Amino acid sequence: ICIKGLPLLTCLSSLAFPISFPYDFMHLIWENLVKNLVELWTGDFKGLDQGSEEYGLDADVCKAVGKATAAACSTIPSRFGPRLGNIADPAARGQYTADMWSFWVMHLGPTLLARKFTHRKYFDHFVDLVRLLSICLQFELSAANIFELRVGFKNWVETYER
Repeated sequence: ICIKGLPLLTCLSSLAFPISFPYDFMHLIWENLVKNLVELWTGDFKGLDQGSEEYGLDADVCKAVGKATAAACSTIPSRFGPRLGNIADPAARGQYTADMWSFWVMHLGPTLLARKFTHRKYFDHFVDLVRLLSICLQFELSAANIFELRVGFKNWVETYER
């Protein structure tokens, strides 16, 4: 089926395409940004190496974080989040859903990654992302929150690209 022309919803004066529809946070953040970030740390991102930096996690550290991730879910009630597999294992990581990525980033990642990077700046960069994502998930956003998100994400991306 080929779609030609504008959808009927464009006739509604109350809708302004694309302003009326939010960004797809689930795919953009949980299933793209976070997944790619973890794959970058584990050396599984598109065959890229670390270049001149040391942002990757040591293989033994990756294994330990993966085991700790899986073990933690044995003691966390399912009401708090889904059961996660070993995040260090690419096959298990490939089964992660947006809900699983969200749970790992917001609740397990900050604790499991503390003091695991060769350089603290990479952990701090991750924690900055967690802080920004926490703001995004609030039920209400103030003008100050929106300003903080604009500046914060701009700075986070610039630091990431550096």
